[in-house]
Amino acid sequence: MSNTAHWKESWYQHRNILISLLDQIEDGHLDYQPWEDAMTLKDLVLHVASSNAVILEMVKTDDMYHPEIPEVQSMDELRQAVREFTDKTAAIFDTITDEELAQDNQAKIPTMQGKREVYVQAMYDHELHHKGQLFVYARLIGATDLPFFR
Repeated sequence: MSNTAHWKESWYQHRNILISLLDQIEDGHLDYQPWEDAMTLKDLVLHVASSNAVILEMVKTDDMYHPEIPEVQSMDELRQAVREFTDKTAAIFDTITDEELAQDNQAKIPTMQGKREVYVQAMYDHELHHKGQLFVYARLIGATDLPFFR
């Protein structure tokens, strides 16, 4: 298995759990935030789902951009947006080679300097960090049948 395929498979396992987690959340909680300055549930989900493609595209370009975030009004629309961002991220993975991952990057962010694979690690860590937050959100709004973390 190639290094890129390994990263993709491992990321997919976590993304599929995120999708299962969202299935446990009912309408009426999109704007839930556990404290005043926290992201809303909807914003946190859209942030993590949209950021992966942005970070992963840095393997090709070294450039970071602001993703286009859809307006969602229901959990069904939020789930659909996550599926679309998941498909986009998976498609980007399919264009990345192991040789590209081994190249030095031109990161402007000091903690992301090194090989281009650092970007993939950052994307993966970002997904896990926010997925953990979403597990807490889900429990706080009453979800009880949560999936295993992976």
